[in-house]
Amino acid sequence: MLVVLALGALAGCGDSRTAVPNPSHFQAPRGLAMTSYLSGGLRFEAPTNWATQIGSAPLVVTIASGPAIIAIWRYQRSQSQVLPDDAASLQQARSALIAAARARDLTLRVIASAVVDVHGLHAVELDAVEKIRGQVRRVRSAHVYEAGAELVIDEYAPQSQFHEADRTVFSPLLHSLRLGRVGSS
Repeated sequence: MLVVLALGALAGCGDSRTAVPNPSHFQAPRGLAMTSYLSGGLRFEAPTNWATQIGSAPLVVTIASGPAIIAIWRYQRSQSQVLPDDAASLQQARSALIAAARARDLTLRVIASAVVDVHGLHAVELDAVEKIRGQVRRVRSAHVYEAGAELVIDEYAPQSQFHEADRTVFSPLLHSLRLGRVGSS
């Protein structure tokens, strides 16, 4: 009789349900933590409950939850490659980035583009609706020029989820970004 009761009690242990994340919507961050990536010479705040995968150069890292994804790339430049550093060269970089994005996706719709400052660093930001692997996504791409490199932060999500992802994850990450030389935090 005791064996039957023990088996009955054990059988009930697996009966409780654990909520499974919805793959069609990203998880709200349960906290942000400062994270350093020495291979990319950068640090920033990222959600503690989003999946993180270290990349192979030039990809530094991807951070994702459901259909919301952040991909961070670092393109090291040689000393002979001049990074944009004044108003004219930054405007040229902005025009070239838009042209390259349109060449990749003929359906691209640019919402906004601007030369911006990211903690005193020169940057170009593009905000667009485009297709990524056949899926329509709202994308913000920030190209930061410093420390002999072009750092690209691509943040994208379905259009219906972009504002929420931007408010809770994308903008906090970009505002917390600190950039240094590879191998330093």
